[in-house]
This record gives sequence, structure tokens and C-alpha cells, in this order.
Amino acid sequence: MIFLVGASAIYLTALQASINVPRDAFQSCLKDAVTKAQAQKVDGDGYEAFVRTTCGTQMNSFKSAVTAFDMKNKMSRKDSSDDAEAMVADFVSGSANHYRYVIKSDPVASGKAAKAVEAAKADVAPAKPVATQAAAPINPQPPK
Repeated sequence: MIFLVGASAIYLTALQASINVPRDAFQSCLKDAVTKAQAQKVDGDGYEAFVRTTCGTQMNSFKSAVTAFDMKNKMSRKDSSDDAEAMVADFVSGSANHYRYVIKSDPVASGKAAKAVEAAKADVAPAKPVATQAAAPINPQPPK
């Protein structure tokens, strides 16, 4: 019985390792893509397309590894493929959000529009805070 548990643990560890290597390669490529995109002055909206072309090889190997892993765990090909697509989409969107933060870009507008919004904000005087009356604390006991 102990042998069976040990053998299954080793088998599951080996299966997990089949995903770790492609995932780590894909994550490394995403990290490198941030610096490459900054050097090429890619705007926030174009970053996802940039990543899909730059990291296409690593992305496809990660998708294949996830699909194979899920199919070994008795998932259908369609479900495992959908799972792999969702994982890749999560990684890419997370990297895109990080890239937008790094370049301080508005995720909806292009870089020029974001600069125009910042300039408009600089022209407006900041509003003075409005004084509000503090609420008295509620005391459930009557005064002594």
C-alpha cells in the first residue's frame, strides 16, 4: 500500500513537471516582452498582439502541455483545449495589465489621449475639501 502511494506521488510529480517547464518558459518570455515592448514604444492597446507574436512559440508549447496534462486527467479534448486557452489568456492579460502600469498608460485610450487627459487635469485647480459635520457616536446606555 505504501509503495502504491509513493509510486503515484512520483507519477503525479512527473506529470506536473511536464507543465512547469513550458509555463516557466512562457512566463520568462512575457517578462522579456515587457522590456522589448518598452524599447519599441508599443502602446498599451497593442501590447497583447505584440506578446502573441513575440512569445508565440512558448505560448503554443504551454498550450500543448496543458492540453496533454488535462487529457491525461480524463478531460475531453475540447474542455482541455478551452482550459489551455483560458490559462494563456490569463497570463497575457496579466502581463498586459503589468505593462500598462509600467508605462503608465490608460488601458482604454492610446498614449497621446492619456497625455491629453493628464494635461487637462493639470490645468484644473484642485477642489477644496468640504467640511462635514461629524456624527455623534451612538451610545446604547443612558447617561448616568
